[in-house]
Amino acid sequence: MKKIILLFACIGFSSLSFAQLELGVDGAFNTTWLFNNNVSDQGPNLNPNASFGGSYGITGTFFLGKAIGIGAEINFNSVNQKYDGTVSSVSFNATDHLNYIQVPLMLKVKTQSGFYFELGPEFNFLSSANGDLTSSPANSLADYSGKDIKTGLSNSVMGVVFGFGGRFPITDHIGITAGLRFFGALGDATTELGETDFAADAAAGKLGVAETFAHTDQSGNYRYQKTTIATGGIQIGVFYALFKNLKEEESGK
Repeated sequence: MKKIILLFACIGFSSLSFAQLELGVDGAFNTTWLFNNNVSDQGPNLNPNASFGGSYGITGTFFLGKAIGIGAEINFNSVNQKYDGTVSSVSFNATDHLNYIQVPLMLKVKTQSGFYFELGPEFNFLSSANGDLTSSPANSLADYSGKDIKTGLSNSVMGVVFGFGGRFPITDHIGITAGLRFFGALGDATTELGETDFAADAAAGKLGVAETFAHTDQSGNYRYQKTTIATGGIQIGVFYALFKNLKEEESGK
């Protein structure tokens, strides 16, 4: 029994000698979209426009060996969607701002040359949501700014994230990463309200543009369609590597 325990201990210490823990911070600038078939079918009534958001947070990656690791992050993530349109001769501009606590869990692969690839599930937990709308001519009853629009939004959205880029050692233990990262939701960003609840929440002004048109077809009738989040952009990070000299790793030592 003692020999078996000693064997496993030796394997554990041997593995640790090749292990590398990286801790750091990261930030991203993304194009963000809320895709919905009802919105796409609205024609001139509603047009989704290019929108942008960002994220920032902390990262941790455990590499067991020189190439493969498991990483996790906790980020504050902003998903925005801008709209413009014309309804009954009244034009408007609107933006929905959705804020999430973002937790990606990724398999990471790196090469000696500095290239990396990452892939895995990502969980987004809604922390707040607000919206802005201005009409022309101005309508004090319809216009709003910073309105709470969490009603009708899902509390969590799961999807798939992948990215790739380069790793660049700065000192023996400090490095930076720079690359591209993309996310596509599998879950629904809005939640289906019954026709009665939808009408009541809309009349009370609790819904943003995304939630409203997720429930409304191009003829103005009640018909729910799923809303899908998609993002993509530049990802930059700074990390500190424990148990490993980055410049020696780059040289193949």
